[in-house]
Amino acid sequence: MKKNNLLMSLLIVALFFMLTPFVNADGNVTDANELEQTQQKNIKKQLDVIEDSINSARKELSSVEQKITLAKNEAAKKKLSAKKESLLKKLDGLILQFEAAITGGVRISDYEKTQEKVPFDWQSEVLEIFKPMITELKMLTKDARAIDKLREEILAVEGFLPVAQKAVERINLIKDKSEGVANIELLSKLGGDWKARQDDLTNQLALLNFQLEEKLNPPGAKSTTVLGKFIAFSKGRGLTIVLALSTFIVVFLAFAYMGRIVERQITRKKENQKQFFRRAIQIVLKFLTIILSLSSAMLVLYLRNDWLILGFILLILIGVGWGLRTSAPKYIREIKLLLNMGPVRESERVIYNGLPWKVTSLNMYSTLTNPALIGGSIRLPVDDIVTLRSREYEEVEGWFPCMPGDYVFLDDGLFGSVLKQTPEIVQLTGLECDQSIKTYSTENFLSLNPRNISQGFGVFVTFGLDYNLQSEITQEIPRQLETLLKAEAENYAFAKHLKHLAVEFKTASSSSLDLFIITQFGGEAASEYFVIDRFLQKASVNICTTNHWNIPFDNMTVHLEKSE
Repeated sequence: MKKNNLLMSLLIVALFFMLTPFVNADGNVTDANELEQTQQKNIKKQLDVIEDSINSARKELSSVEQKITLAKNEAAKKKLSAKKESLLKKLDGLILQFEAAITGGVRISDYEKTQEKVPFDWQSEVLEIFKPMITELKMLTKDARAIDKLREEILAVEGFLPVAQKAVERINLIKDKSEGVANIELLSKLGGDWKARQDDLTNQLALLNFQLEEKLNPPGAKSTTVLGKFIAFSKGRGLTIVLALSTFIVVFLAFAYMGRIVERQITRKKENQKQFFRRAIQIVLKFLTIILSLSSAMLVLYLRNDWLILGFILLILIGVGWGLRTSAPKYIREIKLLLNMGPVRESERVIYNGLPWKVTSLNMYSTLTNPALIGGSIRLPVDDIVTLRSREYEEVEGWFPCMPGDYVFLDDGLFGSVLKQTPEIVQLTGLECDQSIKTYSTENFLSLNPRNISQGFGVFVTFGLDYNLQSEITQEIPRQLETLLKAEAENYAFAKHLKHLAVEFKTASSSSLDLFIITQFGGEAASEYFVIDRFLQKASVNICTTNHWNIPFDNMTVHLEKSE
């Protein structure tokens, strides 16, 4: 019910913005009949004014023509002819205005111009598109540019005024020392000119400073509060921005919601039928959502005549389009990936940072999971995914060589129980008698080739007896040792996990006859691996002692030759 109410609210708001073209700036719906009657009255008044102007121009033209006929002076005729030309041009313009007012702005001359083939100039067309934006910017920066120009003029006058003052002082000084009458008159005239120039510069500087002060502190500026400016902005451009953003958000949410409904209807069928078709619809809906949301916001800006923001949006779109020229192949690869047609596909196995992952979902941010790891879920952008390669896998394939609680041997000689394994680290504990925790990076842990014994393992011991037992070492002694070891093992807890125990003759070495003790245990006894190894060694020695089987040690025999 809540979802239906939300959808209904979004549709109502969307319809409100769709009806924006039919609502005036004050929010009142204009009656079509009243508007048409008002337009007809205005056209009638305009036609009457133009007709009066045409009649007046014709009367004035007739009067000028009569004066030209009666004029005897050539200069007067020339002056009247110029006035006649001006009146003819004015009359032609009034007739064109009359025609345009009647036909709704269409003129025959315009039609005739369209018949002429004008070469297409894309630069002029682009400038024409952005002309309203440039005009808006000029209006916004009009005061700033005027202030800057006034400051430049003030600097120029201030730079030249000292020169004029120094010239006047120098002329007066020379004039006081001059004795010739002619020189005095010339200096007086020159001094007067420079003095007048100095006064002009002084007055000009005072005027420029006054104008700059007026620009910087207009008469009504002090009375205009911050709240008043904010209210004015809220009624103008601020309202436009809010309407545009609201329209964008409403359209975006509405289409996103519809996209989810469509996707749900598609995926309601069998899972294996949804791949390509679902992804294609997803991508199309996303593109449509963005395009229609942006177009709706731009429509609001157009209807509100905010050419400045609209122009900036167009410039951004042009920049994005220009950038797509070089990056188009990359986006094509990404689109193929999102359509599940690329090198990485959903529900397949991929190697990332040395670890196997299952591709759970492909999107702008794809999800990879590893069920054997704690926190085994990562999100990757499509830029990272497109460089990988995936493959199909079988369910019997493992996702990690061990699980928490398993006992492993590493190539560095360490043996312990896995305490924690995450995408970043693996921790081992229970290191034989040491209960400390050893931490490896996950990649380093895998490079040490962990041998997991928690699924079952074997303990093998080589045990040597003396050569004086040579007659019994291949048959009788192995059978007795095997029977006695099994009986001895029953006293230990690991005996219930013993799968197999056998003793076989292995080899005749240089100083002993070696027996090979073979044991197989279930993974439950993994924690007692070294206990089992020590038991086999200890029990074998005890049995040999009981049965008087000598255990040899390495001997070194020295042969001495007798000298003749």
